[in-house]
Amino acid sequence: MKLNRTLSLLLVATATVGAGAAMAAATPTSTEPATTAAATPAPGGRHWHHHHGGMLVGVMLRATRQLNLTSDQQTTIKGILSNARAQHQANAQAPSVDLMTLANPGDPNYAAALQNAKTAAANRLQSEVELQGQIYNVLTADQKAKLPQVLADMKSKAQQRRAAWSQRSSEAGAAGSN
Repeated sequence: MKLNRTLSLLLVATATVGAGAAMAAATPTSTEPATTAAATPAPGGRHWHHHHGGMLVGVMLRATRQLNLTSDQQTTIKGILSNARAQHQANAQAPSVDLMTLANPGDPNYAAALQNAKTAAANRLQSEVELQGQIYNVLTADQKAKLPQVLADMKSKAQQRRAAWSQRSSEAGAAGSN
């Protein structure tokens, strides 16, 4: 469990840095690296990213729902996602990460398995950044200008949900100890 959590946190931190790189890649005139603050993962056991793409793409898609996309834009994005899904399925035949070896630092193959896990995570992140950039390029200039505010609103609402959840959890814990 701790290894999965550690890998998840590593992916979240890497993804946040990748978000800045995606924005820079989507803007051809920008040559300076973009930076972002590290995001904390949402509490709970939901695995939404298993069904709707990765974290970056999922956030971008939720944001596009608030940008009043035209039917042509929606069709283009669906085509982009369909192509990405087909490519992902073709790449799914590649060998997966050996978690049993990663769980044992004393294993002689540990270093190779760790490097394979890092490479796989980097490849997934790169694919997601490219996909996010393709979706971003479908937006109009007005929609691109509105995107930061939409994302800030989404972040604020998520923080409010986390705070309410945390408060409910602490109240339930206090009531259970009485």
